[in-house]
Amino acid sequence: MSEKKLEGEYCPEKIYFSDKHAEVYCYRKDTPTELIEKILAYLKEKIPEPLEMAADVGCGSGQSTVILAPYFEQVHGMDVSAAQIRQAEATRSLPNVCYGVCPAEELPLKDGSVHLLTAATSMHWFKVDLFLTEVRRVLCDNGVLAVYGYMSMKPDFGDPEVEAQLDRLYNEYFKTLEPYHVSASLEMFKNKYKDVDFPFEEVVRCPDVRCRFEGRLVDIVNYVSTFSGFQKCVKENSTLATECIGDFQKRLYEIGATFKRSPEDTVTLYRDYQLILCRKTNK
Repeated sequence: MSEKKLEGEYCPEKIYFSDKHAEVYCYRKDTPTELIEKILAYLKEKIPEPLEMAADVGCGSGQSTVILAPYFEQVHGMDVSAAQIRQAEATRSLPNVCYGVCPAEELPLKDGSVHLLTAATSMHWFKVDLFLTEVRRVLCDNGVLAVYGYMSMKPDFGDPEVEAQLDRLYNEYFKTLEPYHVSASLEMFKNKYKDVDFPFEEVVRCPDVRCRFEGRLVDIVNYVSTFSGFQKCVKENSTLATECIGDFQKRLYEIGATFKRSPEDTVTLYRDYQLILCRKTNK
């Protein structure tokens, strides 16, 4: 299927097809090990090692794909955007990882061949019913679908009042960009897929998983610049986009300054991941 046809049929946000946006996605951090280990613990309850094949659908530039490589003999990263796949191949290439361009609703995988299929901060962009039907087809008996993602990345200063300030900062950022978001997709994700009927025998909606790591305040600014709404705003109203990201940056750095942290200083950051685990137990 040609890139133009993929763009027309499967991607409401055409920005994902640009090389520039694929480069911006590299600001996103790799999936944390503790989250993958939680997923693997669930998988291994009914599938023993060695684990053969994993697939990461909507893989973007590979941050959620390479994290699977140490645990599986073969890992497939797939995305509807050729630009994202080119970026993944250039920056996150490993011997047992292969990347390919395809829609989430038409996976080039054999029936019953996949032990684990992941969709990281991506399922809300898919035609969900078609995607979930395809997932059931490719998963082996007792295979697992793991749907996960996070809305924000924040500094952990250990102060509830500051955390409330950061919540307001993100809410206002989202509000400014609201006209540029694909609202149905964003609401599905913000709602933690609560309205999605997952067609599996086992469905476990995990409490949010907080993952901490070392980073910088500038990493947060780079991260929010990857949001689809912001990238669309850049194309359609560059002045507003500049003002929006400038205000976010200014207020974030002011919060950091109260703790004597510069934008480039190392601080503790965190992401709250939503995680849904689904197991196929009937062929």
